[in-house]
Amino acid sequence: MEQRPLGNTGLQVSALGFGCGAVGGLMVRGDAAEQRQAVSRAIDAGITYFDTAASYGDGLSEEHLGHVMRELGAWSRVVVGTKVRLGPAELGKPIEAIRASIEASLKRLGRDHVDLLNLHNPIALVSSDSRSMELGLALSDVARGLQQVVQAGLAHHVGFTGLGETTAIQEMVRAEPFESVQAYFNILNPSAVIVIRVLAAGAASAVSERAANAGDPGGNLVSGGSYASDLERAHRAAGLARELGLTGPVELAIRFGLSKPGVSTVLVGYSTLAQLDEAITYAERGPLSPEAIQRVLDLSGPLISNG
Repeated sequence: MEQRPLGNTGLQVSALGFGCGAVGGLMVRGDAAEQRQAVSRAIDAGITYFDTAASYGDGLSEEHLGHVMRELGAWSRVVVGTKVRLGPAELGKPIEAIRASIEASLKRLGRDHVDLLNLHNPIALVSSDSRSMELGLALSDVARGLQQVVQAGLAHHVGFTGLGETTAIQEMVRAEPFESVQAYFNILNPSAVIVIRVLAAGAASAVSERAANAGDPGGNLVSGGSYASDLERAHRAAGLARELGLTGPVELAIRFGLSKPGVSTVLVGYSTLAQLDEAITYAERGPLSPEAIQRVLDLSGPLISNG
């Protein structure tokens, strides 16, 4: 498995990452034996980056990942990132809330530190809803809280999830202490250092049925789309995948993510061990050709209404 630099952290991570979120669901709702088997298979294949969060299954993802890593004795072989998302009640005391969040995460993981802590709130110049965080706060008290976590040795590096207003995100990229950014990027919305939702919460498979462990894809992470419209776009991507001689739209999606210059790791949320095996196979085939990339970009234009 190819290893790439992770943003400005100095860390090296696998080009294909292991997403432990609730949408894929394996590390939240999966059978304990299959969780262990999948993590072992991933590490043996050279996957070194594992992404979790306090909010994934109300902490179950962190608990299960920590349990498996201890059983396998694998902590020294991986890079693990978790996240902190501040709710409206916590924005008044962000420094204290960040410290409490990472300490709870570490307790669930059974560790004294993580490699990367990501701020997981959408960022806005001026907050207009309960989920987003104003840029001024993110660059002042929140940034100080994250720096204090690093100084205390609880996290070695700090990043953020690049959701929200474009101008605000650009300011975050240029600011300290942020060393990496997770970005929404896939064949359905090719707008990144850590690529998230490369399969658009499963819609890129062009199959509406979801695995038993898979969670609700929830609302779209970017404006102007929905799971249903993503699924419709994916049917077009399935045709392109066949024309390119690929196995299907999932291979197209993963290899497209790997083709983006500057991408450190492409996170896939797995529901089953079989999905992990597929992703490993596709990642080992490497990036798409320039011609295939251009065809994906041409395909990603607006849907044409039939009415």
